Amino acid sequence: MTYIPSWDTADEIVPGIVKEAMAQQGLPEGTVVEPLEEMLRKQSWRSSAVGEAEATATALRARLTVNQREELVQMHHLFDAESDQSLTPLASVATTPLIGVPKSLVTTPAALAYAMHVGVESTSLEGILQPRQWLEAAARGEESSLVSDLHPAAVRDEQPMMSHKAGLCIPVRRGYRQAQATAVLGDSPEDFALAQVLRQFHEHVSWLPEGDMSLASFWLFNRHQRTETLKVTSASLTPDEVQTRIDGSWDERGYRMIEPEEEERPYTVVEPSDLEFRGRSMVVLQTAWDQPRSLPASVMSDGSLETALALAGEVPHGLDAAKHRWQVTLICADHPLPPLPQLTTSALLTADQNPWHTFVRASDGDITYWSHRFDFVASGASLAGTLAAPKLVWPGIRKILHHATEASGTQLRPSAAGKRAAITERLLGSREALEYLAASPGWSILRRFMPDTSRTDLPVHSWWKLKSAVVLSWEAITAHEQDGWDAAARRAQADEWTTQGVLRRGLVLGCNHCPIFEFYPLAETSQQYRCRRCGGGNSLVQDRWKPFGEPRWFYDLHPAVLELVANDGDVPLLATQYLRNQPWARPALVGEEFELLRDGNPFVEIDFALATSDELWLGEAKKTDSLAESPRARKREAAKLIDGCVAAGAGGLILATAQSAWADVTIDALREETLGRRSAGRPVPRIQLLTGLRSRPELSWL
Repeated sequence: MTYIPSWDTADEIVPGIVKEAMAQQGLPEGTVVEPLEEMLRKQSWRSSAVGEAEATATALRARLTVNQREELVQMHHLFDAESDQSLTPLASVATTPLIGVPKSLVTTPAALAYAMHVGVESTSLEGILQPRQWLEAAARGEESSLVSDLHPAAVRDEQPMMSHKAGLCIPVRRGYRQAQATAVLGDSPEDFALAQVLRQFHEHVSWLPEGDMSLASFWLFNRHQRTETLKVTSASLTPDEVQTRIDGSWDERGYRMIEPEEEERPYTVVEPSDLEFRGRSMVVLQTAWDQPRSLPASVMSDGSLETALALAGEVPHGLDAAKHRWQVTLICADHPLPPLPQLTTSALLTADQNPWHTFVRASDGDITYWSHRFDFVASGASLAGTLAAPKLVWPGIRKILHHATEASGTQLRPSAAGKRAAITERLLGSREALEYLAASPGWSILRRFMPDTSRTDLPVHSWWKLKSAVVLSWEAITAHEQDGWDAAARRAQADEWTTQGVLRRGLVLGCNHCPIFEFYPLAETSQQYRCRRCGGGNSLVQDRWKPFGEPRWFYDLHPAVLELVANDGDVPLLATQYLRNQPWARPALVGEEFELLRDGNPFVEIDFALATSDELWLGEAKKTDSLAESPRARKREAAKLIDGCVAAGAGGLILATAQSAWADVTIDALREETLGRRSAGRPVPRIQLLTGLRSRPELSWL
């Protein structure tokens, strides 16, 4: 965020600066100064100090941001002067008394480290005790700790200013990820900023500037809530300096137990760029005004959803539409939106919607807009006329990828494999049905249609290898050995496939002129037919079909489905089926294979894309355990996949294989590439390895 202070804030820091600025205006004698002064206080304050702060923030973003390309960084601005067009602050409608550390006591980094958890109070009250152990309170990190020391006369209802309850909010954790504990060392402003950012994602964060940590070490190293190894980092100190300081705190901690000869230290030093800037926890309104409503929507050809009916003008209980401003979040089940900066307002509005109607953004997997209209509103307008009612779009996975890659100057197009999968998906009706097919016993039946598959175990004359394709009869399908799949289930499956067009039922007929045998679908068969090869006319008589008493039905597999099976298309399908059933990926949008192009030339092929409410994942699926044969080719493939993730703004890369494990040479190539990029300050997605897709799938981090 870019913070823009107002003149009112500047006057608090340098008292009298507003009066001095007004005196320099040279206003005529008798001018009423108070209204002009009030206007000045609400304007943005620009000075050399602001420029220096912005330069420092830019340098910090360049070090810590995941994607350093300026055109992909979504900039937000925070202005501290209240505006009638802004959202109503929670403090304006909160009923809980708020307390914090008096500003006069926040004179050291250690005091600020604790105030970061409870807030800073501008007023100064008598009888306040100054806690001696600021770092102990900061390491404990609890919003309500030592409140009695801050305000001995505080009543039970009073809450720290930074507490969730004081903001009418509660924390919520999604999925099953364990709590994360992080400590930030160093007393520079960058360290404070890093700790504040991490508090938005990690459950327990302590900022510990330089000082005596003997009392704080108990809470730091023995936090009962912590279930993972403590991660220690710094924005201003080198890893060696961080290691020395945290080792010293561990060795000098203020308590001792019987320790083994080789103790396992419960912490690890990491670079800020290696931290996970995402989380399973979020903060929501405790008394959110939920309005269940079925909102009719149109499903577009690319899988996007467009609302067909605007919401009625309704005001949450306890708010006044004339005074308060709130936000509305529309939740579309099973259609999440990843928080990509490329999903701007234009990507979330229908073509005929005025983009200046209200502020629209993607928020926590859904779409959020501000309650009141931004465009022209007539004086005395009704409630319905003042509240916003935009027509929204939930982009499909293909459109999400289009917006994500377009911002980086990269083009996207379906690959040949992606087109085959899309055709099969249309035949079956959904991506989920296609994934189910890949995991079902029916996939092995479809493999029997491949030209190079052995069929010696099938009855004689139950299948034929024609010039154009392999066809199977019902006898061949029933003779195929498959445990737990009886004849009745196969009969129902074959009928469903023929209805969908996956299989085509017909006859194998010869020609009286060529002669050649070919498959003729049922829709093309009549008493008279023409040869597909030479065009000669034929009659449907006994000489034209294979030597059976009566013609036998055969089944031909749709060419796109045949190519999908022949190219091991079940591997990416099994991967996305497994991933979409993971708790962190519910719900998810899944896209088939595509290519990314630069200057019109493809540079990487992606096997699948997975969009959740948290982020965008790209994936590579192989039936083998290696990306390529030679070391140079493996390095090139790893680099291309990572480049594809960066170009699409994807936060993660998933490498899936049908084998029980990836080869060591593949893992080494990935690690070498990621370490090299991190050392050069280049963005690197988080990488997960998915193995055993055709047997027992397992997912692990690289």
